[in-house]
Amino acid sequence: MFKSIFNTGDLSDPTLIEDWNFNFRMDTFPLIEKELSYDSAVEERIFELGRKKINAVFTSEVAVRSVFERLEEKPDWNIYCLSGKTRATLLKFIPDAGICGMGSNSTVLADFIKENPAPLREYPTVFFCGDRRMPTLPAAFEQIDTALEELVCYKTSCCPSRIRGDIDGFLFFSPSAVECYFAHNQEISQNAVLFAIGQTTAKSIAAHCTNKVIVAPEPSERALLNEVKIYFEAQQKLEK
Repeated sequence: MFKSIFNTGDLSDPTLIEDWNFNFRMDTFPLIEKELSYDSAVEERIFELGRKKINAVFTSEVAVRSVFERLEEKPDWNIYCLSGKTRATLLKFIPDAGICGMGSNSTVLADFIKENPAPLREYPTVFFCGDRRMPTLPAAFEQIDTALEELVCYKTSCCPSRIRGDIDGFLFFSPSAVECYFAHNQEISQNAVLFAIGQTTAKSIAAHCTNKVIVAPEPSERALLNEVKIYFEAQQKLEK
């Protein structure tokens, strides 16, 4: 029996599912659009910071691209980031040694920062973020009484879509996608399983429904898709 999977975001590497011998249909309808900011003041600030020694914080691969694709040369920054896609994108621009702190999600990264505040007080810290960033990291800097500059370098918008039909599973890659989905789809089948790329996204799902939620063991597309495969293959065996 074919399973119907609804993916709420584009995969950066579509080949991840090409070789699966797995009976399911995945329909992709991106619910979130992230647009790089072309504000001249933002660009000027990025150029200025590129010539300084700072602590730079990234929680999105979009923010990484927005910043590093504008810089003319590699900056001398101490970088704090999320693992998974954010780190992978950073490594296209900097060596791994430039990453001073990392977390699987914003909460884990915030805990690392609170446990290791001294280096963050040596240089100014800039959080390169979107206009709908979570409050977790700014709150952590308040707790360690350390200044944090927030530079909005991309904007997130919802692409409304009414989802109909029997869907066995949903893939969510961000809290923003969760909020967008439930803002325009008030009901969801109790039998549907929701897959979240991380704990923050899973918490957003739990705020809207009581469905089964499966969280990827690491914040990557590959890990999330593997959880889908593992779960539904096990379900198919039970149905035989």
